Amino acid sequence: MVLVFDLDDTLYDEIDFVKSGFREVSKYLQNPIYYDFMFDVFIQEGSGKVFDRLISHYKLKIPLQKLIEIYRFHQPSISLSQESVVLLEFAQRYATALISDGHYIMQQNKFKQLGLDCYISYPLFTDFYHTHKPENRAYEMVMQHFKKETQFIYISDNPRKDFIAPKALNWIGIRYKNPIGVYKNDTNNTNYEATQKKEIIDILKGIEHE
Repeated sequence: MVLVFDLDDTLYDEIDFVKSGFREVSKYLQNPIYYDFMFDVFIQEGSGKVFDRLISHYKLKIPLQKLIEIYRFHQPSISLSQESVVLLEFAQRYATALISDGHYIMQQNKFKQLGLDCYISYPLFTDFYHTHKPENRAYEMVMQHFKKETQFIYISDNPRKDFIAPKALNWIGIRYKNPIGVYKNDTNNTNYEATQKKEIIDILKGIEHE
């Protein structure tokens, strides 16, 4: 059996990365009030136009791309919850992998900061391979890496795209319904759903004994 994890809003809460990135940008701009402005825009509108709004509102003479780079490539202040640590320690009885979208340097920085190299043997950052979910390629690469395994389980928070390939490839899906995640109100579309990490462990134990 191979347990394959998503990263953002699955193994840690992505809002912590967002806050960390905004703090880094406001530090670079040497004005702490920018943090509150960015976070308010993020809550109201999502992440897409935060830096555009910041530049426009404060009439900043700085390229948009510079702020994006600071945000993406900063060393994030994020950590694993105790629930995630317990889940990852339980997962050590199986083979482990990770499939994550997003700029690969940004995702690698998160991976390293969270200490996931202690738990995940095969991390796969889709951007590095010029693919992304819901395409099959990353999932097929995991299957190729673990050729001798016959059962694959994907654990993720996003029902919109993350479980399309697993279903096509006959994987089992476990949706973690993160209570503060972007997709918390989306309907589940895969085999199992859990609202707590300890429920994921119970589901895995049940699958193991089927």
